[in-house]
Amino acid sequence: MRYKRGASAERELIGMLEKAGFAVVRSAGSKKVDIVAGNGKIYLCIEVKSTHDERLYFGRDDYEKLTSFAERFGGKAVIAVKFINRGWRFFYPENLERGGKNYKISLRSGNHSTFDEVIGRQTSLLGVIGRET
Repeated sequence: MRYKRGASAERELIGMLEKAGFAVVRSAGSKKVDIVAGNGKIYLCIEVKSTHDERLYFGRDDYEKLTSFAERFGGKAVIAVKFINRGWRFFYPENLERGGKNYKISLRSGNHSTFDEVIGRQTSLLGVIGRET
């Protein structure tokens, strides 16, 4: 059941990215990343998660695989989490909170980005304020 839910979330995100003008490749199975997407300006290496809970833990090994692949590829590492019935949240690995051996991702966390921010369609308010100071 988890595989189907995860694959469904990946397909949903692929559709969103393609609609936004990105070329997208899905890497099925337990490869380095789930999705690689680019539009000629922005390149994303995305790990997709899906949960009914308000939080999940992202393993250190998964963190290392994602960040090292993104660095070698020249893309931005992103963890896309579909909180079922609550929508998508996007997290950059460098902003994750450590929770013991793993990294904690929470629906209530303020350190997430929106889809529009990740694809460069919108700038976060903090990004705008940071540039003005």
